[in-house]
Amino acid sequence: MARFALGWLATVVSTFAIFTVVERALPRRRSPIRWRAIAIGAALLAVNAAVSTALARTPAPATLGRSFVALLAVELVTYWLHRALHQVPLLWRFHRVHHVDEPLTWAMAWRHHPVDVALFTLAIGATTWLVGAPLPAVLGSLLALRAWNVVMHTNIAWPASRLDLVMATPSFHHRHHREDLVAANFAATLPVIDRVFGTWRA
Repeated sequence: MARFALGWLATVVSTFAIFTVVERALPRRRSPIRWRAIAIGAALLAVNAAVSTALARTPAPATLGRSFVALLAVELVTYWLHRALHQVPLLWRFHRVHHVDEPLTWAMAWRHHPVDVALFTLAIGATTWLVGAPLPAVLGSLLALRAWNVVMHTNIAWPASRLDLVMATPSFHHRHHREDLVAANFAATLPVIDRVFGTWRA
């Protein structure tokens, strides 16, 4: 418990220090520090980390090849789950927690309803298990992607580049959070999935 609490505190403090400075230096939109959003996000981060940890206890052995296939399969499965969260009214009630604040800031990356987190964790765990690479075998890569997810939500002026074509970036994901436009850009990491299924928007 103490280790979990210290890990949570270290994550909150370090992320706040880094991304608050980044947003102040290179803002996409000028806005004050949103203390309430940060507090809610930090609290949900603790709850959701506990939910994920409880649901992800599975054996770890897997080959490198299967781990790679598992990551691609997870990307595809979570794309469809993310679409469902927007299109199924009952699921949207939970996912809406992640879409409430404007302008978008780094703290929104932590703001997820526990039901959302449970659904994603179960989907990811089931997918990796079916592929033959249980969740702990790909945990390092998934944690790196979660860290990148904070960057994607950051209120930062992100210049257009070729990277936008191959990897989800802040500009790609900020379009997803536009409530005034049709829902789009659901992929967590690979925009090509949105292009294949017709949900990519600039």
